[in-house]
Amino acid sequence: MTPAADLDELAAEFLAAAERGAAPDPAEWLARHPAHAAELAAFLADLGRFGSFLGLPPPPSHDETVEFRPSPGADADGSGERFGEYELLGELGRGGMGVVYRARLSGTSLVVALKQLTGDGADAARFRSEVESAAQLRHPNIVPVYHVGEHAGRPFFTMRLVEGGTLDRQVARHVADPLAAARLVAAVARAVHHAHQRRVLHRDLKPANILLDEAGEPHVADFGLAARTDEAGAVAAVPPAGSLPWMAPEAVRGDATLTTTVDVWALGVILYELLTGVRPFRGATAGGLRAAVLGADPPPPRAVNPRAPRDLDAICRRCLARDPDRRYESASAVALDLERWLRDEPVRARRAGRGERAARWCRRNPGLAAAAGLTAAGLVALAAAALSLARGQDAVTRQLVCAQNEHAAELAAGAFLRRIEHHAQTVRDAADDADVRRACADGRMDAARDLLRTRIEATPAPGTVGLASMFLLDDGGVMRAIWPEKDRIVGTRFADRDYFAGARERAGRPEPEQVHLSRVFPSKNDHRDKLALSVAFRVSGPGDGREWVLGASIPTDPTLGLGITPDGRRAVALLAPRDTGRRPDPGEVPEYVVLVHPGYSADAGHHTAVPFPADRLRPAPSADGRPRFAPDEDYADPVGGQNPAYAGRWLAGFAAVEGTDLVVVEQQQYDAALAPHRAFAVHLLAWAGGVAAAGLAVFAGLALVRGRAGRVAS
Repeated sequence: MTPAADLDELAAEFLAAAERGAAPDPAEWLARHPAHAAELAAFLADLGRFGSFLGLPPPPSHDETVEFRPSPGADADGSGERFGEYELLGELGRGGMGVVYRARLSGTSLVVALKQLTGDGADAARFRSEVESAAQLRHPNIVPVYHVGEHAGRPFFTMRLVEGGTLDRQVARHVADPLAAARLVAAVARAVHHAHQRRVLHRDLKPANILLDEAGEPHVADFGLAARTDEAGAVAAVPPAGSLPWMAPEAVRGDATLTTTVDVWALGVILYELLTGVRPFRGATAGGLRAAVLGADPPPPRAVNPRAPRDLDAICRRCLARDPDRRYESASAVALDLERWLRDEPVRARRAGRGERAARWCRRNPGLAAAAGLTAAGLVALAAAALSLARGQDAVTRQLVCAQNEHAAELAAGAFLRRIEHHAQTVRDAADDADVRRACADGRMDAARDLLRTRIEATPAPGTVGLASMFLLDDGGVMRAIWPEKDRIVGTRFADRDYFAGARERAGRPEPEQVHLSRVFPSKNDHRDKLALSVAFRVSGPGDGREWVLGASIPTDPTLGLGITPDGRRAVALLAPRDTGRRPDPGEVPEYVVLVHPGYSADAGHHTAVPFPADRLRPAPSADGRPRFAPDEDYADPVGGQNPAYAGRWLAGFAAVEGTDLVVVEQQQYDAALAPHRAFAVHLLAWAGGVAAAGLAVFAGLALVRGRAGRVAS
């Protein structure tokens, strides 16, 4: 029987069983026929869309996003109507919370997707959450929000119209194309990680919420259930919500705390669908589906579709680990492993055994006549291949470690930025304090100093570090008050300091941009290099020109205030531009110094930050337009000249602190990073020598046996 006839017969048997109400389980049915898994998965997908025309009963669906409350009714199709500035061109879809239209902005050719709220109460809160979450995200694989407004008393927003449909309509075609499946999920994972970095947890990732454009590129949509995470990436006290087939066990159970690993789980479910054509968890009812999610592990993707690549199978199963701590630590880690597989590199989820490499060697069977020569040549070739592999592995490892360091530096830069923003708000609030302004206007500097003291001694927010000092400069740059009190610098003029001139330059900007982060300056209090936040303010009416500056110095320590514990093999440092006493020219490259470094803690008498060589910061192309620097595989730590523990070669990644000139450096000792791979190369060479010796012994034995047989025969 031909393959086509086999497929026709299998499809006919399935349809007959479905008509009797006894359709087999899709995953088990695919597993029984591995030779036709891809074609049968496509058949099942088509059956789900067109089975009703054949009179088949519709399968139970638990795909809808649920919040364990009834859905409101639907409104009529608004095609052809005017909608404020927009003309509705037709309805694209609707759900329990809202309806989405194709709309055109009046007077233009711009066509967008317009989503309007149809419910109220909890729906309005969820709608507002979706807008707030999506509006702050700017990523090529996240659907952007264009406009937010209200029409006829109901809120709406517009977003990019993605014309290619949703991923749930194109699952079947990915079953036969694992490369496309891996590329798609990697792009989605990068987008999800972008959201996680901005403390947005999606909680409703599924194929129906992934839109495909004309080129097949995915775009993550529907942030209606998104939750704000804390700095550790966790969210507490949220009601259970999501789409059951893609919800992680801890979300289904309603655990008190969820982390970004619930989105990692959903990425694993999506990858499972694209590799097999079926979902890992199924149930005839919502209760049955919950029991499946909370019960036993699903069959591995290769058990359903044997043509699924082993590494993708391993990546998928790691995403679906029931213990969140055993999953990938982030969506970025999922993307990195998928991208390694796409580059044909080893993945973290599965290690290749030595047997895979040894099998090629064991298939060699040279003739006895040339045994010695061929064995020697094979040994030389194998040694050369091992050395080449070691060099290549070193290069791959260096790139990988630098990429990991860059990612870690980005996380530290984000955390430090949040710390700066918190302190900037404190400085802005102090400058807006009417009591402070009146005390300055009246010349009551003792009262002003006491008000600064109140601000300084206020209990800092959880997870932050208080300011080191707070001070007031008059319109001539003269220090008028400071707390902690330092009489020897009160009355000193600091008009040449960057924190004074920079704050006055920003005085006319919008309020969020008025706070100035200074360049590094030597403190006259304790003679240490520091940073300061400052803002200009008027002490009385706008016509008198008395523009003062309120500033605060930021405490620096060897861990950036983030609780990082250096272990001697890794280090995190902060680079900052030096205040040269003059205003920088446009485009001028600043003189950087190493302001924060764990090596400074070993020298309690350290005052001055070590200069940082300008040629070590090399700008690199950036996909999102933000400053980016090339990793350094031959990094020499400038602090190594003072602290021998940081001398030698390092692998470094850099990340700019957004909106500032600060740069975070994450570095790892070169030898410590490459030691495991060098040990592997040494073991491989030893193994090759053992194999060569064993081969010579075998060949010698065969020659001896053959020689004895020849003598007996003669």
